[in-house]
Amino acid sequence: MPKRERRSPMPTVALADRLSKSMMVMAAALTFVLAIVILADTVSRAFSRSPLGGAGDIVGNAVVMIVFLQAGYAVRCRSMARADFILGLMPWPTRRLVLAAGYGLGALLFALLVVANWEPAITAFLRGSGPGFPAWPARFAILAGAVLATINYILLGLLDLTGPELTLEGEIADLGELEP
Repeated sequence: MPKRERRSPMPTVALADRLSKSMMVMAAALTFVLAIVILADTVSRAFSRSPLGGAGDIVGNAVVMIVFLQAGYAVRCRSMARADFILGLMPWPTRRLVLAAGYGLGALLFALLVVANWEPAITAFLRGSGPGFPAWPARFAILAGAVLATINYILLGLLDLTGPELTLEGEIADLGELEP
């Protein structure tokens, strides 16, 4: 069966999709780098009986970066937690409003993360790094991920409020077409 082409109703949605996928790929690459750092730390401990300098800072910051780099994609794929069985019991107009309210709350949460992390990110960048691994890359990954998650929540709310009625099965089929 030929694969149907997925077209977003708004150019903003297509751009957000591309950004979400790109950030997810960056998170995957960072996961690979993290595995190498952990391997190097393990080998260092085995042969020289001392840990690799800065490995703990790198691992801690990388985990935070991976989470936030994937946040936008998780939101766009509707992978955030929700009770689908309750939504399935609601008539479509009510479901639209409940979903839009949930997306609004998600957008608010991530927007507050942007506001809370803006100044610390700038400060960490301007001060430079101390003796450990610099914190500013993780701070800016938090900002980028939170901004994209906020945008994706807003777009999902708009799409659900203005789009055609979707069944849960149709939504799952659409999600299957999103390629990483």
